Amino acid sequence: MSEKPTLGTGIEVGDQLPTLIRRTGFDNWNRYAAVNDEFIDVHMSASAAQAAGQPAVFGMGNLRVAYLHAVLHEWIAGRGDITHFRCQFRALNFLEDELRTLATVSKTAVEDGREVVEFELGVVNQDGEETTPGLARVVLFGADPVMPSVPERAPAPTREPGTYLDGETISWLGRPLEPLESLPVDANDIRRWAQATWYPELPPRELFELDVAARGPWGGMVASRDFNPFAWHPDFHPEAYPWMRGMGTEPGTRGLNGGQRTWYGAPVRVGDVITDTVTLVDAFEKEGGLGTMMFLVDESRHTNQRGETVRVLQRTTIYH
Repeated sequence: MSEKPTLGTGIEVGDQLPTLIRRTGFDNWNRYAAVNDEFIDVHMSASAAQAAGQPAVFGMGNLRVAYLHAVLHEWIAGRGDITHFRCQFRALNFLEDELRTLATVSKTAVEDGREVVEFELGVVNQDGEETTPGLARVVLFGADPVMPSVPERAPAPTREPGTYLDGETISWLGRPLEPLESLPVDANDIRRWAQATWYPELPPRELFELDVAARGPWGGMVASRDFNPFAWHPDFHPEAYPWMRGMGTEPGTRGLNGGQRTWYGAPVRVGDVITDTVTLVDAFEKEGGLGTMMFLVDESRHTNQRGETVRVLQRTTIYH
């Protein structure tokens, strides 16, 4: 990465963040799969990817999310934090693609006495194709680290059955699953996540060294905002939520990651135990390039043992 711009006064619309470039292969994918428990067959086996309707094995959308968070983390440099992130997955990341992050300041403002910076984001491949358009919002702390409130869950919409959307799936709208507690977050969990994200570079010292992290705004080591505290938990299986269809080969069961939208609150600290409550918040169909597509939006709410909201993640899964 190139030299980071100065934070605070002087940030202007149109400023561009340093670019992260990665030629992604199995070394990148396997490292990330190892920390996120994402050894899914379509990411590892060409025959499985082809059976799911794709030309070849492809990488994790979440790894591109990690790359965008890495760029924002380095630019922030401990003087603020990410409060909101969203992206769509418009194209797949195939083996040996060269990915390049894009981040441009789209808005600056002062809200509640704090500077807020918004970014337009993207990840393009070697052909210049935009694979992951997105947006992010960052708050600069000033003297004290204070995060904005995260939104409350909206009422579930009324939906009717369609080609793939059935009554059983609709019945899950607005019904939270049983809460699930994570294992206590260890410092090495945070380190390994950072190592997988920044590979082949070294991660920032505040994500690896406790004494460096202690001098940061949170007074100790905290995880990257996209960190998954439920990776490798024996009872955490998001592909097994009752409304999910798996990764099949028949129409209506061929799955794609459509994107995500996340609001961040309290950071994840070493020793935290996170409770996850998941709800299907929307389900609908529309016609597209793949024919009839069913969109399922689930919402994952993370709270820590102190009752603080850590993250609200809305994930869109597409079946066609």
